[in-house]
Amino acid sequence: MTRENAELPLKTIPSNSPWLIYALGGGWGHLMRSLALGRMAASDRPIIVVCNSPYIADILIYAADDEALPIVLGCYIYTIPATASSEQTANRILEAIATQDYECLIVDTFPKGLGGELADILPQMQGITKILVHRDISPDYVRAKNLEPFVTENFDLILVPGETEEIPLAHLPQVKHTSPWLVRSGDELPSRTAARQLLGINPAESKKIVLVLAAGRAEELWFYGQLIQAIARSLDVVARCLSAERPPDCPPELWSFHWPGIECLPGVDVAVGGAGYNTFYECLAVGIPLVAFAFPRQYDRQEIRVRRLLRQQRSPQVRLVDTLEAAVEAVRELLLLPQTRVSTVNGAKMAVRAIEQSLK
Repeated sequence: MTRENAELPLKTIPSNSPWLIYALGGGWGHLMRSLALGRMAASDRPIIVVCNSPYIADILIYAADDEALPIVLGCYIYTIPATASSEQTANRILEAIATQDYECLIVDTFPKGLGGELADILPQMQGITKILVHRDISPDYVRAKNLEPFVTENFDLILVPGETEEIPLAHLPQVKHTSPWLVRSGDELPSRTAARQLLGINPAESKKIVLVLAAGRAEELWFYGQLIQAIARSLDVVARCLSAERPPDCPPELWSFHWPGIECLPGVDVAVGGAGYNTFYECLAVGIPLVAFAFPRQYDRQEIRVRRLLRQQRSPQVRLVDTLEAAVEAVRELLLLPQTRVSTVNGAKMAVRAIEQSLK
């Protein structure tokens, strides 16, 4: 889509009080949180999700194809290429904002925008409710960007999905905490049998199922290839690696892709992956034991997320590891524990109600 016709699809969207969700950022987290929220609100107004995730192409295969913009989970998807320059990205954001009269603007994680492009835009947006979706983020980033006064002055509501009161900015008066946001609520998840079929596993399989969740950065795929091999070689289990792209060294018969991945979790006994937002909270929500690696990130604090849970809840179903050998041993131990499935509240429903109340 060229810049000259980038506005046209947005102009075709019904203009009855649409919500615009800014979901820029790499990986799955920003996009999945935004879709989890958007699908809960889409029955009452158009939801436009602006994203630049490199994984969007893997999701668009599930989109409706008869619209000017693709629709995923009820949300219009307005894509900015991940390779776009900062100037190109800022121009596309400006185009998206100027094309419609939005009822509210919802910004995920980065109050001033991923590249700072919202810093000058938000103060000029009068008469529109502005909402920040705030997950845990590095305090160094908050200080370096002087975010506290900016957030205080420019956001009417701050939603914290799942994270605790210990995170930066959680003390601000606009903050409202919800449960984690999920793209599938508990009553929407498939049965254990159906979930195993999604992974290409015989539902009658008697061995335990271990699922490696290879989300995160593309350059980490090699690690997941080594991980799935270590698990398959060391344990008498059925192992699968769930990822959009098959990791190097992952045997084809051990690789699967299904989206949304949370639909596969009811069919497994232990999951292994990073401690990013989606993997961490989806496993907790479904009650699947998780062996977690804390990968370094510029903004997200994965290790702190896990250690905070272990300190507060002392959950025996989450183990933090840093080597392949430790991961295999943790999986072995977790497979011996009694399984407890849980049904948690989907915080996305709570968030939509909070937003609607703020608009009154």
